[in-house]
Amino acid sequence: MTYARQRLWLGITGVGSTVVLSAAALLFDLPHRFMRSPVDQSFAGTLAAIALVFVGHALVILPLDVVGGVVVVRERPSLIRWAASWLRAVFVQWLWFALAVAMLLRTAQEFGTIAALLVFVLMQLVLLSQQGLLAQLVGGVRLLPVSEKLTAAASAAGIPAGMVREIAADDHSFVGGWTGVSVHQLWVAERWVSALSAGQLAVALARRVGVRALGLRQRGVLVALAWNTIGFALAASAPRASLANAAGFVTVMAWFTLWQFVGVLVLPSLSRPAVLAADRWAWRTHADTLVASTITQLDRWQDDEAERGRRVETVFHPVPSRGARLRALTAGDQPSGNGFMAAGAWHATRMMLYLGWAGLGGLSRVVHCNLGRPTVWVMLPGD
Repeated sequence: MTYARQRLWLGITGVGSTVVLSAAALLFDLPHRFMRSPVDQSFAGTLAAIALVFVGHALVILPLDVVGGVVVVRERPSLIRWAASWLRAVFVQWLWFALAVAMLLRTAQEFGTIAALLVFVLMQLVLLSQQGLLAQLVGGVRLLPVSEKLTAAASAAGIPAGMVREIAADDHSFVGGWTGVSVHQLWVAERWVSALSAGQLAVALARRVGVRALGLRQRGVLVALAWNTIGFALAASAPRASLANAAGFVTVMAWFTLWQFVGVLVLPSLSRPAVLAADRWAWRTHADTLVASTITQLDRWQDDEAERGRRVETVFHPVPSRGARLRALTAGDQPSGNGFMAAGAWHATRMMLYLGWAGLGGLSRVVHCNLGRPTVWVMLPGD
């Protein structure tokens, strides 16, 4: 079995386990059976009861994390090193989850569900604005001095030097990207700078320029925000759900996790066209062979899967296979305008998963691309 298929089956197991647990919790009303009224006698008791749920989930998927972080990887780290990074990442995520629960819980208790939904939206915006900081705290990525090679490539691509950051990451699948609400910083993986040729790096940066210029990144963020907000509102309105007590809150978490699962199936169809649009943007100003070699090299650091079955790609992959991307480059004439290229919402699927931290979604780190890999829990892999 190829590396890509091993990762896929690992992700199917992680997502499937989480979805089954959530569905069972709802079907058998487990939160209300096991969380009796005494836990709600104090705010601290309610908070602790909810916290135990996401700690329990972390323990349930720990075996899959070990396999995904130590076994099915490109380069195997030592178990001690991986365990240290995993503990740090889980601890930081636990702190955020505890903060999110406290804010949503208190707001719902004092001001009602509508006010709590507004807090949920605000927390998504905080996650968006602080994505870089959380990537450092959770994933251990490090900011490096911007090299001359990257400075020159960014300048040639029309990116101001002050917008570029060079990032060291332990995982080869780290791809960086635009960060912040206003798309004001571009994070570029140090591996790209050191291992890509000057021409390939120029193509990679040209794609990032296209993502920003065509509004693909903004659209991806808006789709993710809208999807999560609608889903959290529906979850909070579901039978036996409530943001004001422990059992009701866990019920909301379960419903929201199922909503994320629907998003994992639906949103890739919006993400894939944006990848192709960025490819064709770079193709306007760079040779076919150079764009093709860049796509090939970057894909080898990801799944390294030249072709996929149509159903597999439709359901599981927000980034098209490299074969599909290469064929799309030459499917039509060289683009002269931007209209048809602006289709899609870049990284909508994976941004939805990250911003789902605001609602304690259970799928944010159990998908095939980041299960067991804390480096990419916050900035998920992509094109």
